Amino acid sequence: MRYLMFVIPLVLAACGGGETRTLPRGETLSVIATTPALASMALAIAGDDAKVELFGPEGGSSHDFEPSVNDRRRLETAHVLLVNGMGLEGFDTLKVAKSARILHVNCSADMPKEYLIGSIETEDEHAGHDHAHGEHNPHVWLGTEGAIHQARAITEALAKADPAHADGYRSRFEALKSRLEALVAEYKPKVAALTKKNFVSNHDAFPYFAREFGLKQVGVIQRTPGHNPTVEQRRAIEKMLSSGHAHAIFMEPGYDDAASRIIAENSKLPLGVLDPFDVGKPSTDGLEKVMRANLDTVLKTLGR
Repeated sequence: MRYLMFVIPLVLAACGGGETRTLPRGETLSVIATTPALASMALAIAGDDAKVELFGPEGGSSHDFEPSVNDRRRLETAHVLLVNGMGLEGFDTLKVAKSARILHVNCSADMPKEYLIGSIETEDEHAGHDHAHGEHNPHVWLGTEGAIHQARAITEALAKADPAHADGYRSRFEALKSRLEALVAEYKPKVAALTKKNFVSNHDAFPYFAREFGLKQVGVIQRTPGHNPTVEQRRAIEKMLSSGHAHAIFMEPGYDDAASRIIAENSKLPLGVLDPFDVGKPSTDGLEKVMRANLDTVLKTLGR
Protein backbone atom coordinates (compact mmCIF):
# COMPACT_ATOMS: atom_id res chain seq x y z
CA MET A 1 0.00 0.00 0.00
CA ARG A 2 1.39 3.39 -0.96
CA TYR A 3 1.19 6.29 1.49
CA LEU A 4 1.23 9.92 0.44
CA MET A 5 3.24 12.36 2.59
CA PHE A 6 1.38 15.65 2.90
CA VAL A 7 3.45 18.76 3.52
CA ILE A 8 2.54 22.22 4.73
CA PRO A 9 4.24 25.01 2.81
CA LEU A 10 6.10 27.60 4.84
CA VAL A 11 4.88 31.04 3.87
CA LEU A 12 7.76 33.42 3.19
CA ALA A 13 7.21 36.52 5.32
CA ALA A 14 9.30 39.70 5.33
CA CYS A 15 11.99 37.88 3.38
CA GLY A 16 11.82 39.39 -0.06
CA GLY A 17 11.44 36.17 -2.01
CA GLY A 18 13.12 32.81 -2.20
CA GLU A 19 12.30 29.20 -1.43
CA THR A 20 11.96 27.79 2.10
CA ARG A 21 11.74 24.24 3.36
CA THR A 22 8.41 22.58 3.97
CA LEU A 23 7.14 21.19 7.24
CA PRO A 24 6.07 17.55 6.82
CA ARG A 25 2.86 16.70 8.62
CA GLY A 26 3.69 15.34 12.06
CA GLU A 27 7.09 17.04 12.24
CA THR A 28 7.65 19.56 15.04
CA LEU A 29 8.20 23.15 13.96
CA SER A 30 11.76 24.33 14.72
CA VAL A 31 12.21 28.01 15.55
CA ILE A 32 15.45 29.94 16.11
CA ALA A 33 15.51 33.46 17.58
CA THR A 34 18.38 35.93 17.59
CA THR A 35 17.70 37.45 21.04
CA PRO A 36 16.69 36.11 24.47
CA ALA A 37 13.62 38.36 24.47
CA LEU A 38 12.35 37.00 21.13
CA ALA A 39 13.18 33.44 22.17
CA SER A 40 11.28 33.90 25.45
CA MET A 41 8.21 35.24 23.70
CA ALA A 42 8.42 32.41 21.17
CA LEU A 43 8.66 29.84 23.98
CA ALA A 44 5.56 31.28 25.64
CA ILE A 45 3.64 31.20 22.34
CA ALA A 46 4.93 27.83 21.12
CA GLY A 47 4.03 25.76 24.17
CA ASP A 48 4.60 22.11 23.32
CA ASP A 49 3.77 22.62 19.65
CA ALA A 50 7.15 23.94 18.49
CA LYS A 51 10.81 23.81 19.50
CA VAL A 52 12.53 27.16 20.16
CA GLU A 53 16.26 27.81 20.38
CA LEU A 54 18.46 30.88 20.81
CA PHE A 55 20.74 31.67 17.87
CA GLY A 56 24.13 32.33 19.43
CA PRO A 57 25.57 31.89 22.94
CA GLU A 58 23.44 32.71 25.98
CA GLY A 59 26.15 35.00 27.30
CA GLY A 60 26.64 36.86 24.01
CA SER A 61 24.90 39.90 22.60
CA SER A 62 23.16 40.28 19.25
CA HIS A 63 24.93 43.63 18.91
CA ASP A 64 28.24 41.96 18.05
CA PHE A 65 27.32 38.30 17.35
CA GLU A 66 28.55 36.90 14.04
CA PRO A 67 27.28 33.40 13.16
CA SER A 68 29.94 30.71 12.83
CA VAL A 69 29.85 27.84 10.36
CA ASN A 70 28.37 25.64 13.11
CA ASP A 71 25.71 28.26 13.88
CA ARG A 72 24.69 28.35 10.23
CA ARG A 73 24.50 24.57 10.14
CA ARG A 74 21.93 24.66 12.92
CA LEU A 75 19.65 26.57 10.58
CA GLU A 76 19.72 23.78 8.03
CA THR A 77 17.24 21.74 10.05
CA ALA A 78 15.16 24.65 11.37
CA HIS A 79 12.10 26.21 9.77
CA VAL A 80 11.78 29.76 11.16
CA LEU A 81 14.33 32.48 12.04
CA LEU A 82 13.02 35.27 14.27
CA VAL A 83 15.00 38.52 14.16
CA ASN A 84 14.58 41.87 15.90
CA GLY A 85 15.70 43.95 12.93
CA MET A 86 16.16 47.74 13.11
CA GLY A 87 19.94 47.31 13.03
CA LEU A 88 20.13 45.36 16.30
CA GLU A 89 21.73 42.21 14.91
CA GLY A 90 25.36 42.52 13.96
CA PHE A 91 24.99 40.38 10.83
CA ASP A 92 22.87 40.22 7.67
CA THR A 93 19.94 38.15 8.92
CA LEU A 94 18.18 38.05 5.55
CA LYS A 95 21.27 36.75 3.77
CA VAL A 96 21.70 34.04 6.43
CA ALA A 97 18.03 33.05 6.17
CA LYS A 98 18.12 32.82 2.38
CA SER A 99 21.27 30.72 2.35
CA ALA A 100 19.66 28.29 4.79
CA ARG A 101 16.27 28.31 3.01
CA ILE A 102 14.60 29.27 6.28
CA LEU A 103 11.58 31.50 6.89
CA HIS A 104 12.89 34.96 7.84
CA VAL A 105 10.61 36.91 10.20
CA ASN A 106 11.47 40.50 11.06
CA CYS A 107 9.50 40.90 14.28
CA SER A 108 9.78 44.70 14.20
CA ALA A 109 8.46 45.07 10.65
CA ASP A 110 5.36 47.26 10.46
CA MET A 111 5.96 48.63 13.97
CA PRO A 112 3.76 51.75 14.18
CA LYS A 113 5.85 54.80 13.27
CA GLU A 114 4.40 56.80 16.14
CA TYR A 115 5.72 54.22 18.58
CA LEU A 116 9.33 54.39 17.41
CA ILE A 117 12.00 56.55 19.06
CA GLY A 118 15.03 57.84 17.19
CA SER A 119 18.52 56.48 17.80
CA ILE A 120 21.02 58.75 19.57
CA GLU A 121 23.95 57.47 17.51
CA THR A 122 25.50 59.82 14.97
CA GLU A 123 28.25 59.28 12.43
CA ASP A 124 30.98 60.76 14.60
CA GLU A 125 29.92 58.63 17.57
CA HIS A 126 30.17 55.27 15.83
CA ALA A 127 32.97 56.14 13.43
CA GLY A 128 35.58 53.45 13.62
CA HIS A 129 33.12 50.92 15.11
CA ASP A 130 31.69 48.04 13.11
CA HIS A 131 28.23 48.25 14.64
CA ALA A 132 25.63 51.02 14.44
CA HIS A 133 21.89 51.00 14.93
CA GLY A 134 19.55 52.25 12.26
CA GLU A 135 17.36 55.33 12.27
CA HIS A 136 15.29 54.17 15.25
CA ASN A 137 16.20 52.73 18.61
CA PRO A 138 15.81 48.94 18.24
CA HIS A 139 15.06 48.05 21.89
CA VAL A 140 11.31 48.02 21.27
CA TRP A 141 10.66 44.90 23.40
CA LEU A 142 11.41 46.84 26.60
CA GLY A 143 8.10 48.64 26.21
CA THR A 144 5.11 46.32 26.46
CA GLU A 145 3.47 47.80 23.35
CA GLY A 146 6.57 46.93 21.34
CA ALA A 147 6.83 43.50 22.97
CA ILE A 148 3.19 42.74 22.16
CA HIS A 149 3.72 43.82 18.54
CA GLN A 150 6.70 41.46 18.26
CA ALA A 151 4.81 38.65 20.00
CA ARG A 152 1.95 39.04 17.54
CA ALA A 153 4.40 38.85 14.61
CA ILE A 154 5.87 35.67 16.11
CA THR A 155 2.40 34.20 16.57
CA GLU A 156 1.32 34.80 12.98
CA ALA A 157 4.59 33.45 11.61
CA LEU A 158 4.23 30.24 13.62
CA ALA A 159 0.56 29.94 12.68
CA LYS A 160 1.36 30.25 8.97
CA ALA A 161 4.26 27.85 9.15
CA ASP A 162 2.31 25.33 11.23
CA PRO A 163 -1.45 25.91 10.67
CA ALA A 164 -2.34 22.66 12.44
CA HIS A 165 -1.41 24.35 15.74
CA ALA A 166 -2.47 27.91 14.87
CA ASP A 167 -5.26 28.05 17.46
CA GLY A 168 -2.85 27.06 20.22
CA TYR A 169 -0.30 29.69 19.15
CA ARG A 170 -2.94 32.41 19.09
CA SER A 171 -4.44 31.37 22.42
CA ARG A 172 -1.06 31.45 24.14
CA PHE A 173 -0.33 34.84 22.56
CA GLU A 174 -3.50 36.26 24.09
CA ALA A 175 -2.45 34.89 27.49
CA LEU A 176 1.02 36.49 27.16
CA LYS A 177 -0.54 39.78 26.07
CA SER A 178 -2.84 39.77 29.10
CA ARG A 179 0.06 39.11 31.48
CA LEU A 180 2.11 41.96 30.02
CA GLU A 181 -0.82 44.36 30.23
CA ALA A 182 -1.44 43.31 33.83
CA LEU A 183 2.20 44.02 34.65
CA VAL A 184 1.86 47.57 33.34
CA ALA A 185 -1.36 48.11 35.26
CA GLU A 186 0.32 46.88 38.46
CA TYR A 187 3.44 49.04 38.25
CA LYS A 188 2.35 52.27 36.57
CA PRO A 189 0.75 53.73 39.71
CA LYS A 190 3.79 52.77 41.80
CA VAL A 191 6.23 54.44 39.40
CA ALA A 192 3.96 57.47 39.01
CA ALA A 193 4.23 58.03 42.77
CA LEU A 194 8.02 58.51 42.56
CA THR A 195 9.23 62.08 42.94
CA LYS A 196 12.56 61.33 41.20
CA LYS A 197 12.28 59.93 37.69
CA ASN A 198 15.40 60.90 35.68
CA PHE A 199 18.22 58.46 35.08
CA VAL A 200 21.37 57.78 33.09
CA SER A 201 21.84 54.28 31.66
CA ASN A 202 24.90 52.39 30.53
CA HIS A 203 23.75 52.44 26.89
CA ASP A 204 20.72 53.64 24.97
CA ALA A 205 18.45 50.68 25.72
CA PHE A 206 15.62 52.09 27.79
CA PRO A 207 13.76 54.97 26.08
CA TYR A 208 10.67 52.80 25.34
CA PHE A 209 10.65 51.47 28.91
CA ALA A 210 11.09 55.00 30.29
CA ARG A 211 8.34 56.51 28.15
CA GLU A 212 5.83 53.81 29.07
CA PHE A 213 6.30 54.31 32.81
CA GLY A 214 6.73 58.08 32.89
CA LEU A 215 10.48 58.00 33.49
CA LYS A 216 13.14 59.95 31.61
CA GLN A 217 16.45 58.62 30.30
CA VAL A 218 18.50 61.83 30.30
CA GLY A 219 21.85 60.40 29.20
CA VAL A 220 23.88 57.32 28.33
CA ILE A 221 27.44 56.37 29.22
CA GLN A 222 28.26 54.05 26.31
CA ARG A 223 26.78 55.73 23.25
CA THR A 224 27.94 52.71 21.24
CA PRO A 225 27.40 49.37 23.03
CA GLY A 226 30.60 47.93 24.43
CA HIS A 227 32.66 51.09 23.92
CA ASN A 228 33.40 53.26 26.95
CA PRO A 229 32.94 57.03 26.64
CA THR A 230 35.72 59.28 25.44
CA VAL A 231 37.20 61.77 27.90
CA GLU A 232 35.04 64.51 26.37
CA GLN A 233 31.87 62.41 26.59
CA ARG A 234 32.58 61.50 30.22
CA ARG A 235 33.12 65.15 31.13
CA ALA A 236 29.82 66.07 29.47
CA ILE A 237 28.00 63.35 31.42
CA GLU A 238 29.56 64.42 34.72
CA LYS A 239 28.71 68.07 34.02
CA MET A 240 25.11 67.13 33.36
CA LEU A 241 24.98 65.05 36.53
CA SER A 242 26.48 67.84 38.62
CA SER A 243 23.62 70.10 37.55
CA GLY A 244 21.13 67.73 39.17
CA HIS A 245 19.34 66.59 36.01
CA ALA A 246 19.66 62.88 36.89
CA HIS A 247 18.62 61.01 40.01
CA ALA A 248 20.26 57.59 39.42
CA ILE A 249 22.63 55.66 37.18
CA PHE A 250 21.77 52.21 35.88
CA MET A 251 24.33 49.64 34.76
CA GLU A 252 23.52 46.61 32.59
CA PRO A 253 24.54 42.95 32.87
CA GLY A 254 26.83 41.78 30.10
CA TYR A 255 28.62 45.10 29.60
CA ASP A 256 31.71 46.70 31.09
CA ASP A 257 30.39 48.71 34.04
CA ALA A 258 33.65 50.33 35.17
CA ALA A 259 32.80 53.72 33.70
CA SER A 260 29.29 53.64 35.19
CA ARG A 261 30.67 52.85 38.65
CA ILE A 262 33.27 55.63 38.51
CA ILE A 263 30.75 58.21 37.29
CA ALA A 264 28.22 57.14 39.95
CA GLU A 265 30.86 57.39 42.68
CA ASN A 266 31.97 60.83 41.54
CA SER A 267 28.40 62.10 41.26
CA LYS A 268 27.22 60.52 44.54
CA LEU A 269 24.17 59.14 42.73
CA PRO A 270 22.53 55.80 43.60
CA LEU A 271 23.54 52.95 41.31
CA GLY A 272 21.32 50.10 40.14
CA VAL A 273 21.14 47.44 37.43
CA LEU A 274 18.58 47.42 34.61
CA ASP A 275 18.55 44.43 32.27
CA PRO A 276 17.82 45.09 28.57
CA PHE A 277 17.55 41.29 28.11
CA ASP A 278 19.74 41.22 25.03
CA VAL A 279 22.01 38.81 26.94
CA GLY A 280 20.80 35.87 29.00
CA LYS A 281 18.91 32.60 29.02
CA PRO A 282 15.43 32.58 27.47
CA SER A 283 12.45 31.00 29.22
CA THR A 284 8.67 30.99 28.83
CA ASP A 285 8.34 33.81 31.36
CA GLY A 286 11.77 35.33 30.77
CA LEU A 287 10.62 38.69 29.42
CA GLU A 288 8.03 39.12 32.15
CA LYS A 289 10.61 38.33 34.87
CA VAL A 290 13.06 40.86 33.41
CA MET A 291 10.40 43.57 33.18
CA ARG A 292 9.27 42.97 36.76
CA ALA A 293 12.86 42.96 38.07
CA ASN A 294 13.61 46.20 36.19
CA LEU A 295 10.55 47.89 37.64
CA ASP A 296 11.43 46.73 41.16
CA THR A 297 14.94 48.15 40.62
CA VAL A 298 13.52 51.48 39.50
CA LEU A 299 11.29 51.70 42.57
CA LYS A 300 14.13 50.81 44.92
CA THR A 301 16.81 53.01 43.32
CA LEU A 302 14.81 56.12 42.45
CA GLY A 303 12.75 55.84 45.61
CA ARG A 304 15.74 56.47 47.88
